Amino acid sequence: MEKRASIDIGSNTVLLLAAEVIEKPFTYKEIFNETHVTSLGKDLDKTGEFHPQSIEDTYAALRDYKEKVESIGIDPGSVIVTATEASRVAKNSKSLFDKVKTELGFKVTIINAEGEAYYTSLGVIKGHNFEPENAVIMDVGGASTELILINKNPFEITRTISLPVGSVRGTDWVKEGTFEQKLDELLNNEELNHFESDYLLCVAGSMVSLGGMIKGLKKYDSNEVNGSAITFDKYLAFFESIQNLDPEQLQEKFPFLGKRAKSILAGAKLGLKMGKRLKIKSFEISTFGLRYGTLFAGTIDSKYGEL
Repeated sequence: MEKRASIDIGSNTVLLLAAEVIEKPFTYKEIFNETHVTSLGKDLDKTGEFHPQSIEDTYAALRDYKEKVESIGIDPGSVIVTATEASRVAKNSKSLFDKVKTELGFKVTIINAEGEAYYTSLGVIKGHNFEPENAVIMDVGGASTELILINKNPFEITRTISLPVGSVRGTDWVKEGTFEQKLDELLNNEELNHFESDYLLCVAGSMVSLGGMIKGLKKYDSNEVNGSAITFDKYLAFFESIQNLDPEQLQEKFPFLGKRAKSILAGAKLGLKMGKRLKIKSFEISTFGLRYGTLFAGTIDSKYGEL
């Protein structure tokens, strides 16, 4: 049995997963599963850089995670730490991650879109039990949305696409009054025709949170959310019931959202428009994703990113 930890530095959240892993036969037992909302993708299109407050919040989250992994005997230098779309774009990502390496000991790998798709899919395949042999995974992040077409057995990714829109970037577009125009331009991409399906398997914070909201949860419970099925009609009706609520009202109605209440409506609208574009009839929610895939793999293949 080996103790491992992975951290996913996303465009909206910083996530920690620590677990005891046995390779053969493959099993794992979670020790920590933590979330900090830090909004690294905030104002990124406008400034090209991480917002100072987001940098401060991300560093604080990683400092907290350093204490947690050390408390269970894991060296921060052995933790698999990935960063995604916001970090691929931000001009000051290197300076932040250099500081993180020097002061906290975490070595951050900025993975490319292909790596994000691969490890997200691996996490879903090894962690989530779902019916179809072929499926489309949708990963709505803070600054990007990945669509991944997979074969289940044997595991194979047959097609992927990464769209530069997520819940945080979408929230910025809503404030600018450009959300509809920019999203419609992205959804006009004919490549999306390959991902049309009756069924969509949804991972990552926005869609997982929406799954909890649709269930009426006040306190988040991954066991309640994971595997939940939502018809597209039910999703549409729920969106219509919350679309005019402000972040404070959303926070009051769904306390588990925390800081995510500021960006969840853009994520919900993105899920709605994507569902229509792909002709979806039902969603299934999976709480597995990137941090699970990297932890299960135990390493990052160099073709997917560099330190």
